[in-house]
Amino acid sequence: MGIGQALAALPPGAWMRGVVWAYPLVETLHIVALATLFGAMTVVDLRLLGFSKSLPVVPLLRHALPLALLAFCLAGATGLLLFLAHADDLIGNRMFVLKICLIGAAGTNAAIFHTGSWADPAKWGASVPPVPRLLAGLSLFIWVGVIFCGRWIAYV
Repeated sequence: MGIGQALAALPPGAWMRGVVWAYPLVETLHIVALATLFGAMTVVDLRLLGFSKSLPVVPLLRHALPLALLAFCLAGATGLLLFLAHADDLIGNRMFVLKICLIGAAGTNAAIFHTGSWADPAKWGASVPPVPRLLAGLSLFIWVGVIFCGRWIAYV
């Protein structure tokens, strides 16, 4: 038995395949979580890139980042269940592997954003420094890639 088959045989995977409403419910929650995450991150990233300059950055971050973190956790939990339902198929799927790599890149990008010398937006003054702007653009690119790969998993 390969690792994918072993993972799919775990109780959560069996439950996802065995209960008629489980997969569609979890998939719906996954999509809602991703939409919430992408929406929150898009608003933040676009603001950091210079859109809606009248909107103060600090209150926006205080409002959007906790929501994005909650949505990320829900997307991760539901994504894990969706993976376990078909781990034997997904583990070798190029788009799934790329999606997971991109999620790792998004996490690295977020960690860099929150730990660099630029991490305190209250100290930025009137304009967003170049590094946070670059990281915001990269964030948008990565998350669009995650969505793209997620949709293409079924077709490769």
